[in-house]
Amino acid sequence: MSTPVLKLAGLTAGYDGAAVIRGIDLEVGAGEVVALLGANGAGKTTTLKTVSALLRPLAGTITFNGTDLGRIPAAARARLGIAHVPEGRGIFSGLTVAEHLHLGHRGERLDRAAAHRYFPALARLQDRKAGLLSGGEQQMLAMGRALARGPKLLLLDELSLGLAPIIVEELLPIVRRYADDT
Repeated sequence: MSTPVLKLAGLTAGYDGAAVIRGIDLEVGAGEVVALLGANGAGKTTTLKTVSALLRPLAGTITFNGTDLGRIPAAARARLGIAHVPEGRGIFSGLTVAEHLHLGHRGERLDRAAAHRYFPALARLQDRKAGLLSGGEQQMLAMGRALARGPKLLLLDELSLGLAPIIVEELLPIVRRYADDT
C-alpha cells in the first residue's frame, strides 16, 4: 500500500487552548478528492488551518507524504506542496489577476499556463483588479493561483460560499480533473 499524501492521527486543535476538533483520524491518498462535511462550527476550517500550520495542534500528528509536519511552519509546508485556498478566498482586491498569478514566495515561479488551463477565463480577465471580479471569478482566481503552484495537496475551504449553484457545478469537475492530472 502506498504512503498517504495526508494523514491525520488523533488530531486535536482549537483556539486559545479550547479544542474544536478532537481525535481526528483521516487518510487521503494520491488522486483522492475528500470533502469534510458538517454544520457551521463543526471544525472544517479548523482542520484545514491546522494542516496548513495556521493553527497549532493541541495533540496528534499531521503527516504529508510520509513527513511529520509537527515542527514545519506554514511557509515551509507551502513549499513542500500544500496549497490552501482559505474561506474568503485570500485575494488582494487592489491587484490584477495577472499580478496575482505573478506573485510567488521568494523566487517561486507560478505556472500561469496551468491556471489558464484549468480556468481559461482568467486569461481574458488578466488586467482586471480582483476586487472588481464577480464571486465566481474571484474563486477561479484563488483556485487558479493555488493550482499555478502545482500542489500535491490542495485544501479548499468553503468552495461554494456565496456562489450560485451553477458556478459550483463548474468548479467541482476542475477539482476532480486536477486530482486526476497530478
